[in-house]
Amino acid sequence: MMPYKKMKKGNPLRKGPLIKIVIGILIIASWAGMMFLLVEKEGLIKGDFEKTTIREFMPEDIQLDIWKGIYIKDRWVGYLHTILAPWKTGYRVHSRSYLRFKMFNQTKTLSIMTIQQLDPDYHLVNFQTTISGLAGIILKGERLGNQLLVEIMYGDTTFKKTFDLKDDLFLDQSILQIYRGKGLKVGDSYTLSILNPLTLNTEEVLAEVVGKEDGDLVMETKFAGLVSRSWINRDGLVVREETPNGWVMKIEDRKTIEKHLAESEGDSVDLLKDVSVSTKRKLKNPRETYFMKIKVTGVDLKNFNFDGKRQKLIDPDAGIIEISPVFPPAKDVTELSREKESLGEFLRPSIWIDSNDPAIRAKAAEIAGNEKNRWNVAKKIGEWVYKNIEKSFTPEVPVATSVLKSRRGDCNEHTVLFVALARACGIPAEMCAGLVYLNDGFYYHAWPKVFVGKWVHLDPALGQDIADATHFELVSGGLSSQAKIVLAIGNINIEILKAAGSGH
Repeated sequence: MMPYKKMKKGNPLRKGPLIKIVIGILIIASWAGMMFLLVEKEGLIKGDFEKTTIREFMPEDIQLDIWKGIYIKDRWVGYLHTILAPWKTGYRVHSRSYLRFKMFNQTKTLSIMTIQQLDPDYHLVNFQTTISGLAGIILKGERLGNQLLVEIMYGDTTFKKTFDLKDDLFLDQSILQIYRGKGLKVGDSYTLSILNPLTLNTEEVLAEVVGKEDGDLVMETKFAGLVSRSWINRDGLVVREETPNGWVMKIEDRKTIEKHLAESEGDSVDLLKDVSVSTKRKLKNPRETYFMKIKVTGVDLKNFNFDGKRQKLIDPDAGIIEISPVFPPAKDVTELSREKESLGEFLRPSIWIDSNDPAIRAKAAEIAGNEKNRWNVAKKIGEWVYKNIEKSFTPEVPVATSVLKSRRGDCNEHTVLFVALARACGIPAEMCAGLVYLNDGFYYHAWPKVFVGKWVHLDPALGQDIADATHFELVSGGLSSQAKIVLAIGNINIEILKAAGSGH
């Protein structure tokens, strides 16, 4: 094995601050994954039914006022409230999803409020979704003929996108869910194209009626490897929904919701408690680990990343994985120009990684200076991010320009800023999310990787030029891709079979 001398050590931090650095990804992943399925009512939906249309399910005199409690492993964490009433010649839908939970002994909230206006035929006229609490985001949309203009605003940034409309369009899936049960039977299926507010991209969802339980239809909704189940009563009302990891949403009356709200004031569920993955074997110097062999159980490994280079799946049946960092090529990479087309996506800006922003570009040029070697520039960016971004827990949707301005954040903020600066320098870069060994177990974490002739992982949050071998990558990509990480939360088990490095 190659001695791990090329690793740059991160400054030692106490347990509390480090947990705050690495745990931030959990909140974003939980929202983007579990809540995307549970509260996909905030998604933009185009129904493509095989035999029927949504209008066949809708009576003429719609009046709805529905409350649903949201639970995780039988503990109440929030609610969804939907009201539909006449508006001018059409209808107006109010929908609010609300989560209350505890992090680091502090109560936090996440609220998603949606107001949409429909014409007499239930076509979407316009909408506005406001996300507050963990993040401050406003999403607006207006139908202009056969197009939908969508605008997303966060901080000082505004991002616009236009969609062509070919099918019926729904913003609030609760309408679809409330009425989709009427006339449906076991075996019926349809597809949905949902606008993910984290990416402003449409993503396909498959819904299928798979059976009956106690007179209710059971429907499965599949998205990105995640499967939620819904129970629909004889009136076509969805009375219960479940997602992986024990998230449940079920109909309750307002008094029950108010009771839960009052009780949760001083006893909110700690979403971060026990989310780390404990191991029997302890590592004395995890930052110096240059090789690790682990056994992973409890999850389907087909859903996660194994490139065969840094991470090798040695035995798929037993879940045996070997991890050893990839080092940059010995030959200098001097060109900072665009790579071949296949790497283009890792150079382009995105909603949250706004690498084309003038402030990002200026800072990237300042950091790079006259350096032309791509790997050296990547190291300089990592060092600058590590030294200049305050290590603090920031449970928000990370935006590169906002991080550059605030100069604070956890692993998510370090990662998006690094990726934006690298892309601004012409270096293909991407976000990674997974687990890293810290103190006494594995914690959820985010870090970047760059292409410098090879994909090389760094960790600017921990001050490492080369991310150590305890970084176990589950997914790579933006926040939408990171939704898959929820497949691991609460399910994954890790056994360290072998580790090599200083002190092991």
